Amino acid sequence: MLRWRTVTALILGPIVLGAIMLGVWAVMLLVLVVVGLAARELAQALKPLPFPAALGAGVIPVLLSIPYGPNGILAGALLSLPWALFWLSGKAEARTLRALLALLLMALWVGVPMAHLGLIANLENGVFLILVAVVGPWISDAGAYFAGRFFGNHLLFPSLSPKKTVEGALGGLILTIAVVGPATYGILGFTLLKSISLGAAVSVFSQSGDLFESILKRILDLKDLGDSLPGHGGILDRIDSLLFTAPAVYYLSLFL
Repeated sequence: MLRWRTVTALILGPIVLGAIMLGVWAVMLLVLVVVGLAARELAQALKPLPFPAALGAGVIPVLLSIPYGPNGILAGALLSLPWALFWLSGKAEARTLRALLALLLMALWVGVPMAHLGLIANLENGVFLILVAVVGPWISDAGAYFAGRFFGNHLLFPSLSPKKTVEGALGGLILTIAVVGPATYGILGFTLLKSISLGAAVSVFSQSGDLFESILKRILDLKDLGDSLPGHGGILDRIDSLLFTAPAVYYLSLFL
């Protein structure tokens, strides 16, 4: 499992980092591809949801964010409701609570957060802030994994995740602050408080995103939402943390 996780990460890492370095249009193109893959996973996991319905619900907020920014994201989220009704009214077999939930998830859980990556790219120092949003969860995961493996004794949420420990969560938090804090302080010129707060927020929201998907899979009685990435599960398993950290990084960068 660890071998496949490493191989997949070595393939995906350069693709993601390359898109970030190329600029906002490359980022948005990659975002649309990821949203499309996520729509495919949800359509398969929550049958009989039509794939075009899931795709539109996720893509509309992203597309409208390009010309209209935050207002476009809000408009896209609202438009996902009539989009959902259009598809559910036309296909009787798709009029289920699972299908409706999937459409709302695609809009609010996937489309809206992913659209924030484009907003971050347009900020001053946006390229580096996207790196914080994307790479920060990887750092947090690494800290949590090794701290949990060597020191983990107390389960964090036993009913949600039998492997996550308090020690692991603290390890992820400490390592993320130790890496993100100095980087943003030295490169972006953030104040010490802002740098520490951003590092802490990335780790907390990253771990919260992972727990959210765990809760979702338990509610839906699913072991995995997809299996397209060897060693990682599906695309949603890979971006679950990013879906929480991207909006956090954007708004913290504006308001702190």
